[in-house]
Amino acid sequence: MKKIVTLVLTAALLSAAGSVPLIGTAYAQKAHSSRPVNTNPRVTVIIIRDYIGPDDFQQVPRTYRYPSAQTYARGQEEIRSTPNIRAALQKRGIPARNVNGVQTAFNGGKIVYVR
Repeated sequence: MKKIVTLVLTAALLSAAGSVPLIGTAYAQKAHSSRPVNTNPRVTVIIIRDYIGPDDFQQVPRTYRYPSAQTYARGQEEIRSTPNIRAALQKRGIPARNVNGVQTAFNGGKIVYVR
């Protein structure tokens, strides 16, 4: 009787010990394969007005309020290369020539500054 109990306990421990690495491996593979990929970045359009009040001061960086030629050119290139931005501008009826610049947000989305 003692041998049977020992064999059953040993078999239970070995089966549990054998399944733990499999569960750990499956979890690690699942976590690795489920990384979010931002294939469709969000587009936020911010319209720069002539009057910038105290609430808008921090919202619009000076770089995009008074863009240089390089900032303007980078923004136009970003519009040409990203179809989501073009679609968002067309949806709102904003011509691409009015875009002062495009900034990439921390979450991967795009912020479009329009005059």
